[in-house]
Amino acid sequence: MNGPLLTSPMQEYRTSARRRMLHQGMVIGIENHSPFGKNMQCAVVELNYGLKGLIYEDQFDRRKYSSLVGFLGHKIDFMVLDVTKLGQDDTKVNVFDEEKGIVLLSRVQAIDELQEEFWSTVELNHIVTGEVSGFENERIYIRIKGVICVLAIQDYEHDWTVSGKALVPLGTELTVKITFIDRDNHHVRVSRKELLEDPWSRIHEKYGVENFYTGIITSCVQNVGIFIKLAPGIESLAWFPPANKMPKDGILVGKRVSVRIKNINADKRRIGSKIVDFPYEI
Repeated sequence: MNGPLLTSPMQEYRTSARRRMLHQGMVIGIENHSPFGKNMQCAVVELNYGLKGLIYEDQFDRRKYSSLVGFLGHKIDFMVLDVTKLGQDDTKVNVFDEEKGIVLLSRVQAIDELQEEFWSTVELNHIVTGEVSGFENERIYIRIKGVICVLAIQDYEHDWTVSGKALVPLGTELTVKITFIDRDNHHVRVSRKELLEDPWSRIHEKYGVENFYTGIITSCVQNVGIFIKLAPGIESLAWFPPANKMPKDGILVGKRVSVRIKNINADKRRIGSKIVDFPYEI
């Protein structure tokens, strides 16, 4: 037997507004509208029952974006707009337009609610999931319950990562561990690497002394040696070959070579090796 029908498709969202409920939805369009006489971009969110949710630009984020187009196809948090928090009379602002099937929403107010929840519950070593909201060379920004947390590039994975820029697409979900909290300055650092298996923990299962393996040259340091990546997070150091075997052009980085493992020190995370064969093209 079917349950009772809603008296109006809007009823779910009227109830949601009274209860201050949080929702998630996809941004499916960007349109221009003029709320309160001011023309601005609006994010369009598809709601239940074929209704259309509109989030005015100033209710999308407190930061000013040159355009909201970059959020198309991204899932966001939102709640029904509470106009009283904007100093508006809720009897004069049409939050629920029955005729056009439009509901006014707010991402800003949803983020405020999420941030309040975050700061009341967050603790060190908590494992949480957030979305990538931005990146720079040395860090990735993760939005967790409305709070922007910093993931340093060296804490992304055990492997050496060149840059955080475009490492993962915006909106990607990442599970991370809370490693630092400064409540006074609202600063949080997180780590993804701490949730991954340390590749050195089973190094002796993967590599054996006097055995042969291939790897990619990552760098050459004069009077030190050649660093060779055997696997993500695992590099060996090989001494330079005799001068008569050194490639004349000196261009080695990125080349695959064969090595013999000479020693392994798991505690110091070091592998000594000897190059036994350069690529045939060298």
